[in-house]
This record gives sequence, C-alpha cells and structure tokens, in this order.
Amino acid sequence: MFEKTLIPVAYGERPDELRKIGRILKSLGSESICLFHVSDTDSFFGGSDLSWLMLLKEALEEIGLNVRIWTGSDHIASAIAEAALLEGADEIYLKAKRRWQLRSILLGSVSRDLLRLADTPVFVHKIRPLLPGEGEGTITRDDLIVLYATDFDEASNRPLPYVMQFKGGWCHILHIRGRRADPGSEKRKSSEVKEKLSSLEEELRPYYGRVTSEERIGNAANEVLFVSDQIKADVIILGRRRPAFLSSPMGDTAERIVSGSKASIFLVP
Repeated sequence: MFEKTLIPVAYGERPDELRKIGRILKSLGSESICLFHVSDTDSFFGGSDLSWLMLLKEALEEIGLNVRIWTGSDHIASAIAEAALLEGADEIYLKAKRRWQLRSILLGSVSRDLLRLADTPVFVHKIRPLLPGEGEGTITRDDLIVLYATDFDEASNRPLPYVMQFKGGWCHILHIRGRRADPGSEKRKSSEVKEKLSSLEEELRPYYGRVTSEERIGNAANEVLFVSDQIKADVIILGRRRPAFLSSPMGDTAERIVSGSKASIFLVP
C-alpha cells in the first residue's frame, strides 16, 4: 500500500538528508519515489536549471529506490495534491523540519492547505521516528509503535486498512469520549466501547507483535498527545473528517494533534 510515495521538494534540499528519509520510507515498504517540485516564476530559483533535482534523484537511487522527477506550477498545495493523484501515489510525504530556503512557505499555510485538500493520505514526519545518523541502522517494522485513534465512526474506519499495512511491533488503539450524565448510562457506554476495542484488537493482531487498547475520558487532542508521548509512538494514524461550514479545515482535534505531536502523523482523507 505504501509502494509509491510523492515527496514535494524545494531548492536547498540536502541529498544526505533526503537519503535518510528514503531509508525510512523504504523500511516502511516504499519502492518508488516521485520528487515533485513546484516552480515559482517569481523566485530567483524558478529558472530552468534543475540540476539540484538530479542530485536528489541520485541520492535516492543509491539506496535502491526507483525515482522519477516531476515539476509543476500554480498554487503549491493544489499542484502537489493533483500530482499525487495523477502519479497514483499511495502517500504524500512531508518533513516537519527541513533545511529548506522555502521552509516558511511549505511548513505554514501550504502544509495546512495540503492536509485539507489532498485526496491522498499525507505522512507528516515529525521528531519520531528519528532519521538515522551516519552508520546507524534504520527503524524496522519490528520496532515501529503505532497509535491508532478511533471514534468508531466513518472517518475513523477509513484508516483501518492503512493501520494493517503499517504493521509493526506494537499497535495501541485509543478511544476518547466524554463522560455520560448518569452512572447507569456511563457503565453501559463503557461496556460498549470495551467490546468494540476488543473486536478491533482481534482484527489487528495478525499485523502486529503486540496490540493493546484503552478508553480515556477527556479532550480528544490532549489525550492523543499525552498517550502518544507516554508510549513513545512513532506514528499516529488519524482519519480526516469532512469539515462543517466555518469549521477548521482539518477539524480542530486533527489540527491540534498535527501541530503538537512529536510522533509522525498519517492522515487519511
């Protein structure tokens, strides 16, 4: 499911860092990379000399990935979202901290627009999993810790095939809700949630060395971030809700998690 990844790149990208990114993506199943650059005609770097892109391509090919280069123009987020669809990419990769000259653009409104517009899942690489240092091994699926946040609704169910495809050492399923008004309804609700969590555990057990679950009461974003740090999750998998009129484009909860998490985010539209 993660065989083809589209990576948006800008002038100033370092081949050595991209090579580390490639090693992570390869360990998660990527075989083919599309390096996509959106040209800015008003930029000093918007000319026809794209030799720096060839250096990035060669860096990824050195570690055994198939790489193709594609360029586009126009609105950056829209161009990236469209390219991912046309390329048939399984995911769009964004690094949350990059030494890009254009990082303030690509990590600000463009990133938020892309997370809102993309019909392709977006992998936002944060602090975890760590990029491998020189001579260090890359994280394997056996080491991977995945946090799957679910409300048991349609938006939460869409990521389930991706949760299965990530595979890994440990999947922790998390459901957060509000407290019921009276003890009787609270007890019934808790029993219903435990049954659903147990069913999900069984469904995911063939894909992970360890599967656990828990129910928490409180603010959804706060609890997801707290649990993620407690278990040192590498990836948080979320479904993107369709926004209501005048609501946050991603939904307030998803936006807070994407902004505040140390773990990487895999957001499924």
